[in-house]
This record gives sequence, structure tokens and C-alpha cells, in this order.
Amino acid sequence: MKASTAAVAVEQQQQQHQQQQEEEGWTGWQFRRGDLQQTPSVQSGWTVEREELDRAKACSLIYSAARKLQLPQLTAASACVYLHRFFMRHSLKEYHHYNIAATCLFVACKSEETLRKLESFIPVIVYYASKGKRKAPEGTSEFEKWRTVILHTEVVLLEALCFDMVVEHPYVALIGILETVRAQRQVGQMAWSFVADFLRLPLCLVWPARTLALAAVGLAARVGARETGRSVEDEGRWRARVGGSDEGVDEAMQWLLDFYSREAMARGGVHAAEGGGGSGGGSEAAQTPASSPGSTTSPMLTAHTGHQHASPLSTAPTGHQHQHQHASPSSSLGALK
Repeated sequence: MKASTAAVAVEQQQQQHQQQQEEEGWTGWQFRRGDLQQTPSVQSGWTVEREELDRAKACSLIYSAARKLQLPQLTAASACVYLHRFFMRHSLKEYHHYNIAATCLFVACKSEETLRKLESFIPVIVYYASKGKRKAPEGTSEFEKWRTVILHTEVVLLEALCFDMVVEHPYVALIGILETVRAQRQVGQMAWSFVADFLRLPLCLVWPARTLALAAVGLAARVGARETGRSVEDEGRWRARVGGSDEGVDEAMQWLLDFYSREAMARGGVHAAEGGGGSGGGSEAAQTPASSPGSTTSPMLTAHTGHQHASPLSTAPTGHQHQHQHASPSSSLGALK
């Protein structure tokens, strides 16, 4: 009887835990932070820092291309999540991050029902990847190489994702949080931008969407407090007002702040490693898509980094936009650390 009672209690606890995870936006793609130190890329020789930078560069390309293609923010966000999930099962040594970035955005256009034809999609990808130095109009060999890579890699991507296209977006939770705390417009705009930056990193694999939304509001509140002269403690009252668990919020904020510093320090070295646009330069040197999909050669030169993040509620990023340069943290952010 005691054993039976104990089993029932354990089952009830498991059900409650599962229900809590569902309410917080957890999915089957959640990992521990320590798992990011044992990814296929790390096992293939990448450092954790290098993989993080490569993922972020790929997501920067996604954002730039999505803006030019007038895609909703949710489409770009889904593409970033797909990319992070993909590299938990495949190595950067096997698939270059720029190839996967293009494919993830193309697949996200389908899953989010914001379709774009390859005839318009590929030239935009190539343009932003090369900072306007290269073109790939339909009918050229460059276009055909990209077309082959994207269509072949699409199959590999879908298999890696187990055809699971469902994404819990932090933007949805963020809307509710901003309404609850009645945040000022400036804080809301900064929070939108921070969510986009969180998605450039694999934080979406470690914490549920609501945690990232809370962290975005937290960072925006800190910046707002510094700019207005108010104390962080006063701005921090939003946590008590929105309720829920604070677990992981502070860690997520610090992760992003630390990454800003690492990214700024690595900028020169990263561009040098990619050969600065020359042929044959650096370990990742390649200026066209791989002739055989899955090769480590990159069709890109370097990721375009300056872009704006619009509200995902709009059909195109033309509404309330906040200019945010990802290449380096702002002076305000640097002082928060």
C-alpha cells in the first residue's frame, strides 16, 4: 500500500512538472547549458566560443535578409531557432553556418506561411552575405549553386528537426509582460531588440520563451534606469508585478552581456580568418556554395551585422524600429556588467 501511494505521488509530481513546463513554454528541444560544451561542433574541434560566434553570425545574416525581404520578425526568429536546433545534431565542420542560415530562413518562410520564391530569395542572401559585393540573379551559375545547396540542405534540416516546426516565441510572452508592467515605449523597443539578440545565441535551447522575455525586459529596464537616473531597484519592481519564476533570468542577461564583449573583441580576428573577401584566405575560405551539399565550404564572405528589429506583429519590419548594432555592445550596456 505504501509503495503504491509513493508511486502515485511520484506520478503526480511528474505531471505537475510537465504541466509547469508547458505553461512556461518548454519544448522537447530544451537542453542544459553544459550540453552546449558537448555539441557535435565542439566534438569536431570547435571551441564553445567559436561555435557561439558562428551561430550569432548566421543569425545576423538571417535578420538582414529577412528585413530586406520584408518578412515578419516571427519568421526570422523561427529561422534562428531552427539553426540552433540543427547544430545540436550536426557539426559546423560538416555544414557551414551560412549555408544553414539561408536554408533555415527559407524553411521558416514556409512554416510561418510567409513564402518567398528562390528567384527573389537567393539574390538577397548573396547580397547581404557579401556586403553588396556579389550578385546572384536568376540564370547565373552563382544562383544555381545556391539553389542546389538550399534545396538539398532543406531535406537534411527537416530530418534533423524531426519535422518539428513548432516554436514558442519569446515575443508572445513579451507582449503580455510589457502590457502588465505598462512599460514606457523606449523600454518596450529595447526589449524587442534584446529578444532578437537572445535568439542569436542558443539561449532558446536552455530556457523557455518566457524566461528570455523576462530577461529582455530586465536588460531594457536596466538601460532605461541608467538613462533616466532612476535606480535599478525601482525599475526592477516589474518582476513582482508579472509573477512567475525568476529562475534563469539573471543568468540569461549576464550571458548576453558577456557575449557582447566577446563579440566585440573577436570582430577583427573573425574577419581576418574569413579572408576579408579574398579567395583562399583562412580556414573557412570559400566564396561560392559547396558543389556537393554538406561541405564545409562557405558561400558567404561575412555576415551583415547592422539591422533593425521590428515588432513581430507587423507583416514587415517597418513599424516601431529600434536601431541596434550587433557588432558591439552600446556604452550603456557595457556599464551594466
